[in-house]
Amino acid sequence: MNNYSLKSPIFCLLVTVGCTAVPQDEKNAEKDSNYNQQIDALEEQPEKSREYDSDEKRIEAARLASSEKDFKTVARILSSIKNPKKNSYVKSNFLIIEAAKAIHHKKPELALKILKNFTKEDPLSSDDRTRISNLKAEAHYLEKNFFSHAKELIAISRTLKKASRKSNQVQIFRSLMMLDKKKLENLLKGRLNSEERGWILLALVVRGNEENLEKQFFAFEEWKKDWPEHPANANPPDRLITLPEIIKQSPKNIALILPLSEDYSEFGEAIRDGFIAAHYQSEEKKRIIVYDSNSSPIAELVEQAVKDNADFIVGPLDRKKVTALAKARLPLKTLALNRAEGSSEQANLFQFGLAPEDESEQVARKAYEAGYKRALVIAPETEWGNRNHKAFTKAFSELGGKTLESARFSSQKDYSNLVRDLFKIGSSEDRASTLSRIIGNKLEFKARRRKDVDFIFLLASNSQARGIKPTISFFYGENLPVYATSHINRNSGNKLNNIDLNGIHFCEMPWNLENQNKVQTAIMETWEEASKDLAPFFALGADAHKITQRLGQMEKYPNYPVFGSTGLLSMNSNHMIRRTLAWAKFENASVKLKEPPINFK
Repeated sequence: MNNYSLKSPIFCLLVTVGCTAVPQDEKNAEKDSNYNQQIDALEEQPEKSREYDSDEKRIEAARLASSEKDFKTVARILSSIKNPKKNSYVKSNFLIIEAAKAIHHKKPELALKILKNFTKEDPLSSDDRTRISNLKAEAHYLEKNFFSHAKELIAISRTLKKASRKSNQVQIFRSLMMLDKKKLENLLKGRLNSEERGWILLALVVRGNEENLEKQFFAFEEWKKDWPEHPANANPPDRLITLPEIIKQSPKNIALILPLSEDYSEFGEAIRDGFIAAHYQSEEKKRIIVYDSNSSPIAELVEQAVKDNADFIVGPLDRKKVTALAKARLPLKTLALNRAEGSSEQANLFQFGLAPEDESEQVARKAYEAGYKRALVIAPETEWGNRNHKAFTKAFSELGGKTLESARFSSQKDYSNLVRDLFKIGSSEDRASTLSRIIGNKLEFKARRRKDVDFIFLLASNSQARGIKPTISFFYGENLPVYATSHINRNSGNKLNNIDLNGIHFCEMPWNLENQNKVQTAIMETWEEASKDLAPFFALGADAHKITQRLGQMEKYPNYPVFGSTGLLSMNSNHMIRRTLAWAKFENASVKLKEPPINFK
């Protein structure tokens, strides 16, 4: 919140803005014009003022520019301030604005370092202390330090006005929800004030009872009795308020339509087993009716499910069958385990699956967020390679990035020529040769790769990557970041084989990174293949069961997160279930979890 005096040029300019309704384009133009006038007025005045006043006016201009996210102007104004430490007003605001600038440029460590300059003894207004806490919270969020993010927001919650308090509490709860049950329980062992403890216990209501919504509801009722004065008791999270309604709407008879013979039967059986295992672990009293999707046309199976009193359908898996459902009259809510070709306006159809394109799109976002704008792509000449290459290029371009060049390969063992050409090593050698001829002397020369690239997107299997990554390093690309999809983590085999993959970042479903819950434990203890090639399908079955319980919440609250084994799940307005994966990295020939799945804010 900005505190300007009644004599401030900002105030004087604002009160002159008319209230007559005007078109939106004109409003935006008027807003831009007013903003520019305000900045100009504040920057012109210092030239006519004493030094003391001039720095104050520049700070006011920088604050205004910061509030408009105009950090180019912020940087220019701050560089013109002659005495940033001359008085407490200039000093404190200078530091606050510098911290905001650091956060804008995704430099949380720098922001926190700047904010450490403030102490409890500093003569700051309550608004400025709130600004500082919010900036600290943002910095912690950027660092993925979710408890510290929540802790800062908890500290200021009671100082906020009612309208802001609700939004603040939403952010507190969302951050705590990014911590799993074990991490939340460990936090309870540390030093906490009463309000922090109450929040963590509330988060455990959800994270500790994920398999059964009824248990979650009873745990929430107990929490409310134990914490009658807690701020969250007056404004509980929406997902907990709606529990009775969601439980009431939850399906009682579920038709599971999967390929159990002929084509794709091994995938269908894994999904079935994952689904039923999750059902037993939930201790829910539901009826599961299983149908073989290869036994009859999909329309007939849906009709049979209705006759068998099913009130919800999970499946089919085959894309053509899902497409047929998207075009037919669908009497029951259906969670398809693939995506239909083309768009669907079928109100009862919800689409969920393991589309490989999702991963390539996430690589694009991750790399762009890291500040990388120029990519090289290495991909196989296969349908999988084509789909992922196309998905990445499109997503990266829409973000503002550029795919400079792509190298495609077929079945081969030597990738030297592929990488050499991609890096334009030959061009470097040709230039050196030409120069030698011109001057008439042989030059000492070291080949160089192209310098216009920020990172490489590597689409490859584990065995292919073990051949490509060393070749990248050999041709002077050892310092280039390399990103990949989860495909690189399949069939990794002996740990020693992965030495050559050190440094590669890749997205992966939580199931393959660490044991997440008792459902996964039960499945992996029963089926050996659940930890091998069929792992994604067991995880898909377990997550499909979780979604059937929470579909009402996900539909009511867009982007409502469900913590699944295939990723963090949420639904968009088109009834598509999206997966956000975790991020891992090969380090010392081992896979290290670097970031849990995150999809909010």
